[in-house]
Amino acid sequence: MTDLPTDTELELAALADGSLAPERRERALERVGGSRELQAALAEQRRMVELTAAAQPAAPASLHRRVEAMIPPARPRRSFAMRRVGFAAAAAAIALAAMVMAIDLSAGGSSGLNVQQAAALTLSTATMPAPVESRTDRAQLAVAVGGVPFPYWKERFGWRSSGARSDRLAGRSVTTIFYANGAGRRIGYAIVSGPAPATHGGTLVRRWGVTYRLLSHDGATVVTWRRGGHLCVVSGHDVSAHTLLNLASWGSEKPHTA
Repeated sequence: MTDLPTDTELELAALADGSLAPERRERALERVGGSRELQAALAEQRRMVELTAAAQPAAPASLHRRVEAMIPPARPRRSFAMRRVGFAAAAAAIALAAMVMAIDLSAGGSSGLNVQQAAALTLSTATMPAPVESRTDRAQLAVAVGGVPFPYWKERFGWRSSGARSDRLAGRSVTTIFYANGAGRRIGYAIVSGPAPATHGGTLVRRWGVTYRLLSHDGATVVTWRRGGHLCVVSGHDVSAHTLLNLASWGSEKPHTA
């Protein structure tokens, strides 16, 4: 089997969970219909949607280590056979995490900034206009924190920037960009200035060598990870963990992580 480009894998993931922009969905389905390899890859993505949805948002620290150890480091391009092995390992890890009871995500926190505080901002209201697309890079918006830009998702995923806000938490500045899609769903994406604080709790998922932590706050799914040494948090009510992971991991084949 030949390798699939990273963009194709991401498009299949968005197709599987329904987050692919409507104008691209029909063309994507046509391509899948003409390729057995793409059909099999889409089936694996749909299995991941089901398993991610079943995962509990929190697990003991001992389980986090077991989950991370079970998921092999991924690469941007892999053979189809290797991807199946990776999917199987990830599926087993997520299924294992889904069997544990939730824990109090606020436990073990410090007096400094934590993920729950940042997540609250992503679920709040915008206080500033939405930033525009970058003139030099169509994959980015014209706003960044410490050299880490916010993504431009409108053309590829149908999520347009709809507003922004700037806050200070525990002596750090936090920039949050809000996005909305055609179905009226809304998500917030926050980047915290300074070195990323330690994070705890949740379920760990690994994609393209990046570790993402799935949590919950105020009834919303929260995904947190590191980019360029900064804490990033994305969340939204009535938005699946799989959709948030697809959005958060887009472009992670580039060296963005700490």
